[in-house]
Amino acid sequence: MPNWLFILVNVCVAAFVGGITNHFAIKMLFHPREEKILLGRRLPFTPGLIPKRKEEIAESLGHVVSDYLVTSEGLQELIRKPVFRAKMEDTLHRKLVEWSQSERSLGDLALKVWSPEQWEQVKIRAEQSARSLTAQGASAIWHGYELGAKPLKVLVPGWSEETIEGWSRAATDMVLKELGSTLLSAKGQLMLSDVASSLIDKAGGFLGTMASIFVDEDKLIQKLTPMLIQQLEGDQVRKTITDIISGKLSYYGDMPLGEVIEHATGEPGLTWIERTLDDKLPWSKWIQQIENLRVADVIGTRMPAIEAALPGLLDKALGFLERGVPVAMKAVNLPQLVQEQVQKFPVERLEEVILSVSGREFRAITWLGVLLGGMIGLFQSMLTLLWR
Repeated sequence: MPNWLFILVNVCVAAFVGGITNHFAIKMLFHPREEKILLGRRLPFTPGLIPKRKEEIAESLGHVVSDYLVTSEGLQELIRKPVFRAKMEDTLHRKLVEWSQSERSLGDLALKVWSPEQWEQVKIRAEQSARSLTAQGASAIWHGYELGAKPLKVLVPGWSEETIEGWSRAATDMVLKELGSTLLSAKGQLMLSDVASSLIDKAGGFLGTMASIFVDEDKLIQKLTPMLIQQLEGDQVRKTITDIISGKLSYYGDMPLGEVIEHATGEPGLTWIERTLDDKLPWSKWIQQIENLRVADVIGTRMPAIEAALPGLLDKALGFLERGVPVAMKAVNLPQLVQEQVQKFPVERLEEVILSVSGREFRAITWLGVLLGGMIGLFQSMLTLLWR
């Protein structure tokens, strides 16, 4: 065989071996996907390196990401950068300008985040939370200030004997005025007629019979009404009612508030307050009104004040975010999160990603194997020819 042909064959064979070796070495990083069994024994190098060590790679990546790439210190440093703050402020300002001109309602914005069913659940939970907070606030005030044990006169401003007397006279005037108006009304006259009929019917016997024959009820009512009005306007009746009201006020003034409420309502004071607040405060209606508010109406008129307060609010928010990063990182457990995500990542997809990024380099490695193999073949041929 001529020397040149001998050298050419050796170079080609060595180059082919070098290239095919590097090609299969790269392929064996991902293939085969699963281990192969022959005669009950696992074939060597199956599965490939990455499928075989996927869990170890995932664990290592988790530690690398959390220890070197995404760290609490790195995130805090990012938050402190003026560039990051400027971007945040610019983004918030553009969003505020957009909202200040928006015709959408707050409910429309909420539906961008939640589905209609989820939004209904959010409103229900918000109403429940508001009612719960109201009850908790009432309970805190009731127990914190010991309202249930304090006498009513201590809690009512300006409570004194003179005040009680004034209140009693005012209440008496109101009661007597209402009684007089009622007696002069058609309803009052009908009531007096019923009373007169009842008295005549209850008289019984001969006198009762004679009264029912000779007494005209209408005339009796006409005479009885002025007499009753005159009695109501008399000093004696007025004094009697005033004394009764004054005595009751003094009695209730010395009574603890809890007992006053329980005496008036028939249930414990705090229970009555919580139930009354729950019944009277229309949380559902208020939430509906908030939902129907236009975003422009909420933000538009307040835009100058919001813009003025934005830098300070952003500083506080970024400071709060910076302080919360270590806690958030600990709660997220980044190493475990990365590990779980890498384990879920399909090997096929991982191979596509790596080849899309490093495919040219892998081909270069293959051709480098061809070149090195050819050089080794040439060197080996030269040595062989020299030693002949």
